[in-house]
Amino acid sequence: MRWYRSLTPAQQRILLAMALALVAVVGLLGWSVWSTLQAGQGLSPLTTPGIDDSVLPTPTPSLTPTATPSPTPTPTPQFDVSRAGIVAGQVADARNSTTRWGTPLTVVDNTGMAQAVYAHNKAWGPAAMPERSVLEALKLWDESPLRLDAVGQAEVTAALYAPEVEELYLRRDWYGSLEMLETQLAYGYARSLPDQYGDLVTRVEEAPSLDRRLTLTAVAEGDAFVSTLLYLGITPGETGTDDVYDAVSQAICPEWQTEDALLEDLSCLSFRLGTEFAVAQYRDGGTEALDEAILRPPRSTEQLLNPIAYADSEEPTVLVPLDAGLGRGWELTTTQTLGQVLTHKVLAEWTNELVEGDGAAGWAGDLLQVWHGSDDSALAAWQLDWDSLDRAVSFYFVLRDMLPNPLVRGLITDTTPEPSLPGGRWWSGGQGAVFLVRRARTVWLIWSDDAAAVESAAAGIP
Repeated sequence: MRWYRSLTPAQQRILLAMALALVAVVGLLGWSVWSTLQAGQGLSPLTTPGIDDSVLPTPTPSLTPTATPSPTPTPTPQFDVSRAGIVAGQVADARNSTTRWGTPLTVVDNTGMAQAVYAHNKAWGPAAMPERSVLEALKLWDESPLRLDAVGQAEVTAALYAPEVEELYLRRDWYGSLEMLETQLAYGYARSLPDQYGDLVTRVEEAPSLDRRLTLTAVAEGDAFVSTLLYLGITPGETGTDDVYDAVSQAICPEWQTEDALLEDLSCLSFRLGTEFAVAQYRDGGTEALDEAILRPPRSTEQLLNPIAYADSEEPTVLVPLDAGLGRGWELTTTQTLGQVLTHKVLAEWTNELVEGDGAAGWAGDLLQVWHGSDDSALAAWQLDWDSLDRAVSFYFVLRDMLPNPLVRGLITDTTPEPSLPGGRWWSGGQGAVFLVRRARTVWLIWSDDAAAVESAAAGIP
């Protein structure tokens, strides 16, 4: 240790510091090794399973930048349900009605409204929708499935009145405009008034024909429309009438999953006819004229279209059904009166264009009969009565010029009527036959895929 003593005090201090540092480093190294060995004792002896890339979706590169999610729109303030009773009273006051009917109000969500829409249209249905057999006989039935779009209609329906159950449905989760909600709600309450005042629900359900059902439904819907206008402070026929019409029609005119112009037209026909009739009645005689129309509703769509016919109480001609003499295997399945409006619609569809003016003007009555045979054959006989000989002749020539194509397709090989037939025009081919004849003011039209059946039925025309 002589060398240590020979060092200066400063050198001794440096040497001592270096020794202490070395001891500290060795101590830290030893502690680290001991900690690692202790941790190794807790590891699992099994290997860690790897990730199977085959079960992961293959990412698809995006060619466009990821869109930023749109902010959720702020919901419209909810309607205070307690105000519904106030709206009902104000509607009755605007209509000058003494009726204060406690119409049940059911609050539903979007799903509940869709269910209500479906149930209503299944039970009540569009008043102008003919039976399937009628559309098939007239060659106007679309073979695609007829399915109601209740979900789509519920999206635009805030309030709906169902006459068949005398109940009003109101959306509690409506996020549209409050103006739309109050308009449809007011119409719903207005629609209940003529049902009680004129017992129109029973009359519609007991209507003996399509024409009568369409007429009665139109009267009720038109009356409710005018009442809604009065509630909103709008003079019927003036500015604002069309906007209310659009708002109400969204709720009461069925929507379909199939796009078909005729179907859409028929679905809202009663509302369109009713509004035109009711507005004209109100402008002519105020609410008293509306009251009269409820208590003494028009007898046919002819009276809806013709105020003079309504004022004069012109009744449709009662036509005698045809005894077709078809024999065994044939069954009469349908007997219907289409009326002036639907007759005009048929003509327009047969010509694939709008008939100039009203092709059924002068209509005085009609009767459509349909038979079905055991071999899936069908025969239809349609007699139409007119209010003058001139109109009957004119209609006869209209049909003569458009036939037989709308009713019998394919090549016509025979246009000579059998001697047993009462004059008229005859068309026959591989797909059936058509017979047209006029008797005074009545025009007869008979057609079938069975030419022998047409000849037999035509022989029975009086």
